[in-house]
Amino acid sequence: MNNQIKKIQLAYRNYKNRQKKITIESLSHKSSKKNIIDKTDINNTEIRDYIIHKQAFEIQELPSGDRFRGIFTDNKLTGWGIYEHRTGDIFKGEYKDNMINGYGEFSKENGVVYYGYWKNEVQFGIGYEIWDDSSCYYGEYNEGKKEGIGMYIWQDKTTYMGEWKNDNIEGFGIYKYIDGRRYIGQWKNYKMHGYGEFIWIEGKKYIGFYKNNKKEGFGIYYWPNDRFFIGFWKEGKQNGFGKFIKDNEFKYGMWVNGNREKWFENEEDFIKNLKKKNKKYISVFRSDIRKLKKFMDLDDSSEEESENESDKYFKKSREAKNKNEEDEEEEEEI
Repeated sequence: MNNQIKKIQLAYRNYKNRQKKITIESLSHKSSKKNIIDKTDINNTEIRDYIIHKQAFEIQELPSGDRFRGIFTDNKLTGWGIYEHRTGDIFKGEYKDNMINGYGEFSKENGVVYYGYWKNEVQFGIGYEIWDDSSCYYGEYNEGKKEGIGMYIWQDKTTYMGEWKNDNIEGFGIYKYIDGRRYIGQWKNYKMHGYGEFIWIEGKKYIGFYKNNKKEGFGIYYWPNDRFFIGFWKEGKQNGFGKFIKDNEFKYGMWVNGNREKWFENEEDFIKNLKKKNKKYISVFRSDIRKLKKFMDLDDSSEEESENESDKYFKKSREAKNKNEEDEEEEEEI
C-alpha cells in the first residue's frame, strides 16, 4: 500500500473517531453500502486534502440545492452514492460514468418507492415499485417503462400477472378481480382483446374472442346447469348464428344485438344459411355436451349427449311457445 493511501486512511480514522457516526471502512472500497457517511461535516478539510485522484469519497452541494455523497473514480460518479434532490426525492445506488447504472433505490417525495436495476438513468431490468396507496408492481422494465413479464397488485388486491408493453397491459396475462372473477387471455392497451377465457365464481364461463373489453367474434358461453350458447358476438352481445343448449336438448338460431330473431328448422337448414367464412366452426357447433365440457375444462359429466335428436326437438319447440319465451329470458342472463 503506497504512502498516499496510508495518509488517507489515517485521516479518515481520525475523522471517524470524532464523528462516531461514519460507516466507511476504507476510502479504497469501490461499491459497498459501508462506504456511505450517514452524517458528514462538508467543511471538513482533512479528507479533502488527501483525495486520491483515481478514486475518492466526495460530498457535493450543487447550485440547484441538490446534494450528493458518494464515490468518484477518475473524477466521475462511479460506485455507490446518495443523491438528495431539493424536492425531497432520494436515490441510493450505483453509478457509472456520472449516470445511474446498476442496482438502486429511489424514494420520491410523493411516497412512491422503486427498488431495482437501472441503465443510463432509467429503470431497466427487474424492479419492484410501490405506491403510497400500497399498490405495487414487480417485474421487468425497459427504458424506464414496465415492459416484459410483471405482476401488478392494486390497492383492493385485484391482480394482473402477464405481459406488459410501454407501461400498458398488452400480450397474454391473467387478471384476477377482488370478487373472485378472473380472465385468462390476450390483452391490448389495458383491455381484453383477442382470444381469452372469463370465469365467474358462480360457475359461469366464457371462452372465445374479445375486442376492447367486450365479447366479439366466435365464443362459447356456459351456465352451471349445463346450458350453453355457441355462436357469434358483437359488442358483448349475441349477434349472428348460434346454437342454444338446455336440458340436454338444443336448437339453432339467429341473434341480433342480444335478441333471438329466429329458430332454424334443423341443423341442415342452419348450416346451409351459415356464412362461408363462419363454416370453419361447424365442428364446434356439432359438438355434444361431453365434448364442450371437455374443451372448456368443466367437471366431467356422465351424461352422453347426442345431436341425432335435433329434428325431433325442433318439432317440439315449435309447439311449445311458452317454453321458447322462457328460453329467451334465460339467454339474456349473460
